[in-house]
Amino acid sequence: MAVAELTARRALVTPDRIRAFLEPRSIAIVGASSSSSWAINLMNSLRLGGGVEKLVFVHPKYPELFGHRTVPTLRDLTEPVDMAFIMVGPGRVIEILEDAAVAGIHNAVVLAAGYGETGEEGRLRQLELQRTAEELDITIMGPNTIGFINGTLGIAPWAVASHYAPVAGPVSAVFESGSISRATYEFAQAHAVGISTWASLGNSAVMNTLDVLDYLVDDESTKSIALFLETVRDPDRFIEVSHRALEAGKPVVVYKAGRSEEGMRSAMAHTGAMATNDAVVDAAFKQAGIVRVESLEELVSTVGLLGYTDRRPKGRRMGVVTSSGGGCNVIADLASNHDLVLPAWGKETINGLREMLPPFASTLNPLDTTGFGHARERPRHTKAEDDLMEIAAEDPGMDFIFTMMTPLPQVKPSDPVSIESRMEIIGQIAKASPVPIFFSSNTALDIHEYPRDLLQKNGIYLLPGVDLAMSSIGYMMRWIDQSARILGREASHGVPERPQQVFPVGSWDEAAGRALLESAGVPMVPARLVTTADEAASAAAEMTGPVAMKVCSRDIPHKSDVGGVALGVTDVDAARSAFDRIIESSSANVPGADIRGVLVSPMREPGPELLVGITADPTFGPVLTVALGGIWVETLKDSSIRVLPVVASDIAEMLDELKGSALLKGARGTAPVDLEALSEAILAISRAGLSLGDQLEALEVNPLRITSRGVEGLDVLVSTIEAAEVDHVQA
Repeated sequence: MAVAELTARRALVTPDRIRAFLEPRSIAIVGASSSSSWAINLMNSLRLGGGVEKLVFVHPKYPELFGHRTVPTLRDLTEPVDMAFIMVGPGRVIEILEDAAVAGIHNAVVLAAGYGETGEEGRLRQLELQRTAEELDITIMGPNTIGFINGTLGIAPWAVASHYAPVAGPVSAVFESGSISRATYEFAQAHAVGISTWASLGNSAVMNTLDVLDYLVDDESTKSIALFLETVRDPDRFIEVSHRALEAGKPVVVYKAGRSEEGMRSAMAHTGAMATNDAVVDAAFKQAGIVRVESLEELVSTVGLLGYTDRRPKGRRMGVVTSSGGGCNVIADLASNHDLVLPAWGKETINGLREMLPPFASTLNPLDTTGFGHARERPRHTKAEDDLMEIAAEDPGMDFIFTMMTPLPQVKPSDPVSIESRMEIIGQIAKASPVPIFFSSNTALDIHEYPRDLLQKNGIYLLPGVDLAMSSIGYMMRWIDQSARILGREASHGVPERPQQVFPVGSWDEAAGRALLESAGVPMVPARLVTTADEAASAAAEMTGPVAMKVCSRDIPHKSDVGGVALGVTDVDAARSAFDRIIESSSANVPGADIRGVLVSPMREPGPELLVGITADPTFGPVLTVALGGIWVETLKDSSIRVLPVVASDIAEMLDELKGSALLKGARGTAPVDLEALSEAILAISRAGLSLGDQLEALEVNPLRITSRGVEGLDVLVSTIEAAEVDHVQA
């Protein structure tokens, strides 16, 4: 996208423009018919929302629609409206936009499909739509969208069936799929998740996910944000806006489609957008403080928990109170899956619990109140778990309390005093508690209107079932940890300026690769490039002990495959023979190869080995991979990934994430390695990779060995591509 086009588009999606877009009090509905399910659903949603003050129907054929008189075109409006909801086919959308401009309308929702998701013809049609919007100064949501809901104001231009009137709340969500946005909205409303903004952006010809996310970071009614992504279109801006959200204390929770190859193909087919390696996406999200969830249900429950929780736990120590012994077992199992800790209750807490429990009851954590506990008379309208929860919350050894709430009545009982008093008391206990208290239902049952009102009135967020509760709390703790780490991390030196030098294209020979690494400060095993057998003998004589000899050719990256390596060469005669054998075998196996000579290096003793590689991801750019060598990377796929640039604390985390990290710390009687020196070497390798700019294809040091001599790279592969003609421009 050219800079001028970018500037024109950005002018349509500033935070002020998006705020105005999401707050229309008057809407013109263009192209509806009384038989269209889209129109019927739209009218139902607007009625349920109740926040739109004026509706105008535009149709050249029908004098009246849905009880409203129509006008033939937007040009016939007597006064401007805030928004046009365009329901015509793609062939007429441009015409309608031109009419809208004449009528002074600057916001439009475009329902029609048949654009970028359909191939080249549709892509060109979408480009025309974008340019028309820029020329006419019209902000567009869509095309191929079902609209949005403003829960705060009760404004719902939402063209799909819904069973719920929007309830205002702290959660906002942005979707790149209409059907997914509808399904998750229904799930959210069924589980009492109040919303600020719920937007389905479709193909994002003008308004895209990052534009809305940028607005939501500053939206006072939004406390947490959910995203459904099919691709990451602008990684630099994504990271920038995500960091703004982190600084504002607003968690961003993402379901990113395309984990599998099949999922990536489906996402590409749906949006026409480029897919990227999913492990790289995971790494980028982690670095940006984004919480990535595994299901749509987790998306809703997690963003709900984060939105409704003002006080967040200071640690992972969880105290559990429940009226179900089986529930205790389930919670304990699930807690371990999410790194939640169940410490024993303190002595004073146990004494307090025993006063409320029957003599045979256990005082373990999780705590089962037992059925007998419910039979005890109480001076107030509470159940056993409520009273015990209040005692447990005072335990200084707990960071938060969790309880499964007994089922609430689905309709208002004839005598509501007991349940309403109980909910009021629970709300008071939670507010007065020195630590956060989290509640869940047993399973993810829908919450009907009466219990929803009870929960909201008393400030209680009820997680939908214990399974989702444990995963959501686990994700919350991950976000808390990530936030502290990212906001407290040392500053990065950033990406180096684009290099002035143009590098050769293709694979490099090892001598050239070594020179690149050494110039960046990477410690490499000493090596001498020789071109004759006598030089090989001389080099071997100069080095103490056995030597390794390797062919040096840009045409032979995998040397051992062609007989281009000799190890453990012990004397000058053996060095001469090895030189001749390497040259002969390499030349025979790769005819015409450009062979510079043979590298001679001292052999090194065994020690822990790492593979350190840098590749160019098509979406996020240079990516660093660190893996334990040998069986760890080949069989166990034991690796850690980060998007560059990184700092020392990032490297430390990468090493900790490796399954075999204990080997670096002295497991089973081995000596611990110098982690600081190892980290410095990996940082230097990353600098070498970044120095190649956009010519980087791949750089790999394998192995990077740690011995008594320190950290040394023993072998290197470098490959480069043609330099890009222009820099990427943010969309």
